[in-house]
Amino acid sequence: MRQAHWGANGLELVELREAPPLRPGWLRLRVLACGVCGSDLHALRGDARVSLGLVPGHEIAGARDDSASALCAVEPRLWCGACAYCRAGERQLCREGRLLGVDEPGGFADFVDAPPECVHAVAPGIDAAVAALAEPLAVCVRALRRAQVVPTSRVLVLGGGSLGLLAGLLARDGAAETAVSVRHAHQREAARGFGVTALAESDVAAWARERAPDVVIETVGGRADTLARAVDCCAPAGRIAVLGLFAPGAPPLDARTLALRELHVLGSNTYGTDARGSEFAAAVALLPRYRAELATLLTHRFELAQVREAFATAADKHTGAIKVVVEPR
Repeated sequence: MRQAHWGANGLELVELREAPPLRPGWLRLRVLACGVCGSDLHALRGDARVSLGLVPGHEIAGARDDSASALCAVEPRLWCGACAYCRAGERQLCREGRLLGVDEPGGFADFVDAPPECVHAVAPGIDAAVAALAEPLAVCVRALRRAQVVPTSRVLVLGGGSLGLLAGLLARDGAAETAVSVRHAHQREAARGFGVTALAESDVAAWARERAPDVVIETVGGRADTLARAVDCCAPAGRIAVLGLFAPGAPPLDARTLALRELHVLGSNTYGTDARGSEFAAAVALLPRYRAELATLLTHRFELAQVREAFATAADKHTGAIKVVVEPR
C-alpha cells in the first residue's frame, strides 16, 4: 500500500508493508481520484499547518474495496455528532471536528478509510475525477447559500481557480448576472465556457462600479488583497462570502468602508446541513447535471507515483492547471 505523506523535504511517497488496521465501523475505500486543493498548496508553501507523516488529500473519490463498480465521493469532514453545533446541523463548527487529509490520513494513497456516513454513492456513469470535485463543489454550495444568492442577484466571484470557477458555475444558474475575475488565459476560457463574464483583474473595479454586485464571493485567500477588493466592489448592504484561507501578512480589511456601506461579511467554512439537508449530498446530486462543465476543469491527471509533480504542476499556473488530479492505479 502506497501513501504520500508530509516529510521533512515536502511530499514523500512511501510503501507500507502492511495496511494500517481499519477502525471499527469505518470503511476502507480504494482511491480512484484525489484532487489537489488550494489549501494543499498553502501547506506546500508553508502557509498552513502540516503534520509530519500525515497523508494529505481531501477531494476524494473511491470505491469499496469489495465493490469496484460502486463509485463514491468521500465527505472528508468528521464530526462528533453530540455537541450543540452538530445537533443543530452546523457540524462544520464542531469543536471536536477533524478533516481527512489535514487531521487524519487523506486520499493521496492507494486506500483511504472513512466513516460510512461520510461515503456518498455517486450516480452511474460519472468519471471518478469528476466525482472528486464533489468536495469543492460542496464548498461553493454552502457559500452561495450563505450569501443568499437569489435570481435577482448580481454576483462577482474573485478568483479564477477551481473554487472561483465552480462558484461562478453555480451562480450562473441561480443569479441574474455573474462575473469571475481571472488572471490567466486558461481561466478566462473556462469562465467563458461556463457562460459567465470573465474579467481581467484590471477590469474588476470598473465592472463593479457599473454593475454594483450585491454578492461578492472571495475564493483566493493566502496573502492576496481580495478581501479588501471585495469590500471596495460590493454594493451597499451587500453580502461578501469568504472562502479563501488567508495567511498572516494578508492586506488589512478596510473596516471604515465596511461600516459605512453596511456590508455583511460571511465566513463560509466547508459545508454543513441546513433546512434543505446535507450540503455535501447536494453537491453529489449535482454531479450528473454539471458533468460536462466539471470535466473541462480537469486539466492534468497524474499517477500516485507522480504526486510531487502533480503538486508542482498545480502550483504553477503557467502550466494551464485548473484542477490537478492524482489517480492511483
